[in-house]
Amino acid sequence: MRKRILIIEDEPPIRTYLEKLLQRAGYDTSAAPDGEAGLRLVRSLPPDLVVCDVVMPKLNGYGVLDALRRDSSTAHIPFVFLSCKTSQEDIKQGLSLGCNAYLTQPVDQTELLTTVATQLADSPSPPGKGPLSLLPF
Repeated sequence: MRKRILIIEDEPPIRTYLEKLLQRAGYDTSAAPDGEAGLRLVRSLPPDLVVCDVVMPKLNGYGVLDALRRDSSTAHIPFVFLSCKTSQEDIKQGLSLGCNAYLTQPVDQTELLTTVATQLADSPSPPGKGPLSLLPF
């Protein structure tokens, strides 16, 4: 089964670029133009990983990450910030809030794909969805 990645990015050219890059790499993608729409998609079509901008209208990336980490049904989803906020303070803030990785724009394709693959390989299974949940007892 192909892994599903949710892209939350308010800039249409960047969002489209990320969708195409990840689809070419073999992932299914869904996309949202802001944090509020992203949270709705997480609830309706839970992703295996989220790639999210920080600076967005309606709800910024920090708010999205906070909402996901506070909900036990989404707290396990790996979360990668991809942002033009590049200072050490910005990166430390994202990591301190619980993101799994923080990449800066413009991002190198190889770095993004490697980060996505690593996070997907390292992510724990959600409750009731691990390999042992398939056993007949």
